[in-house]
Amino acid sequence: MEKKNGGKILTVIALVIAVVGLSLGFAAYSTSLQISSVADVEANKNWDVGFSTDNTNIANVSTATPLTGKDEEDANDGSVDVTKYTINQTANSNATLETKTGSQVTYTLSILNKGSLTAYGDSLTFATHPVTCSNVTSSSSTVIEGTADAGTTSTGGNTRTITQEECEAMFGVSLSIDGTEYIAGESTTGFASSTIPANGSVPAILKIWYKGDTAANTAAAKLDGDIIVTVGTITTVYKSNN
Repeated sequence: MEKKNGGKILTVIALVIAVVGLSLGFAAYSTSLQISSVADVEANKNWDVGFSTDNTNIANVSTATPLTGKDEEDANDGSVDVTKYTINQTANSNATLETKTGSQVTYTLSILNKGSLTAYGDSLTFATHPVTCSNVTSSSSTVIEGTADAGTTSTGGNTRTITQEECEAMFGVSLSIDGTEYIAGESTTGFASSTIPANGSVPAILKIWYKGDTAANTAAAKLDGDIIVTVGTITTVYKSNN
């Protein structure tokens, strides 16, 4: 992994958005868009919601299309593979974070409505634990130790115990849809007013960031090597009737 100045370099697994269900109810359709889950979807010419890397075409069902992640320093910083139903981390192409204020990784794509019905936002929920942290092996990590913007250089994965509380103190997760950012741990009720018109699209941005406050720096100071940050399931439900 490339070494950067200031803070620990962390490997981020962004297991992103899967279209996981098309339920046929009484005169209504529903699609659930998720992070870090996979399932099959039955196609319907009136109801066809999926993901796009070019804001024009819904990604192919079986052929993955690469999507580049970005951080605050690099234009190209890891990538994920996108299909109509899922976005998964590209092997050996992890995005990186540093334990310093302002460090973040984002993945940007579109949600397309290629059907003839308006898609209305129904609900958006984050996992009980929006992020989890785990250690990596010494062969896959290089880290600058210490608190933000200070420390000595060492090679190796973290050897110390990371509690769930410390992990969530260090990192935040959000999903922005059509310009509105929904943050894990905060209200998402505004999503109910979100719509995607027939043959329309909205941008969707997944963001993982280092919080950089006192609690985050206290937790980060305990680390002695790289860690993996995994995003929990985020479920976004669209429906055809409002």
